[in-house]
Amino acid sequence: MLQMKRILFPTDFSDAADVALNFALEIAKAGNMEILVINAYDLPYAQNVMSTSLIDIMRKNSEEGLQAVVKKIEDAGVTASSKSLMGNPIRVVKEISKKDPDCMVVMGTKGASGVEEVLIGSNAASVLQSTDVPVLAIPAKSEFRMIERIVYCTDFRSNKNDRALRRLATLAKIFEAEVMILHVQQEGQADLASDQRTKFDHHLSTCKHSFHILKDHNVEEAILNFAKEKDANLLALLTRKHGIIRGLFHSSLTNKMAFHSKVPLLALHESL
Repeated sequence: MLQMKRILFPTDFSDAADVALNFALEIAKAGNMEILVINAYDLPYAQNVMSTSLIDIMRKNSEEGLQAVVKKIEDAGVTASSKSLMGNPIRVVKEISKKDPDCMVVMGTKGASGVEEVLIGSNAASVLQSTDVPVLAIPAKSEFRMIERIVYCTDFRSNKNDRALRRLATLAKIFEAEVMILHVQQEGQADLASDQRTKFDHHLSTCKHSFHILKDHNVEEAILNFAKEKDANLLALLTRKHGIIRGLFHSSLTNKMAFHSKVPLLALHESL
């Protein structure tokens, strides 16, 4: 089983980041993990010629904000360190995670659209697509609940999901959570092959898991209804090198946002 030793926690000191910090703390406690807090302050393109004094102010604000976050983490009994860096936040997280394959990223998302915001056009979406480590994106309305049920949505098409499944098993084992493997089968698709099931059974052997096959022409609706019915604590997805599964949530599901905007999204990545 893969080990996850550290949580990278990017923060902009916003309310959304504070919500995500609660999740990072609970995961770190349960998994005996350290937290590295990151704040990256970028120079706006229109103001790329700035005085030294203004850059110093930005650096000072960053370092002072990080000190406060680190103190909160340490007061909760978790080992913490911090990095204050000037640069694009997405690039900074990418570079740090590349040097630390045993980490996972926990970060907040903004906006009332929650998980939809994660998948389409936010900083979190860019981090999901640019890193190779697990990324847990926490919508701003979330409240931490013990992770007991994880819905892993799959189309069973990828042959490069070994690493993703091992990492999923690691997180599930930390919380003794059940993994519910969900496939929404559309018309004309073949049934789940025995070798596919055997592969999942092998990688998830350390945690309770179950298979659920639903037949529905509306994949997105079926996933959301299933997650709500099972009272899932996490939705997990496999991202692909050519882009995350962007069609999972879209505007026609506006009436579902009140539910899924509270459910964190765990993005796992294909093996290289």
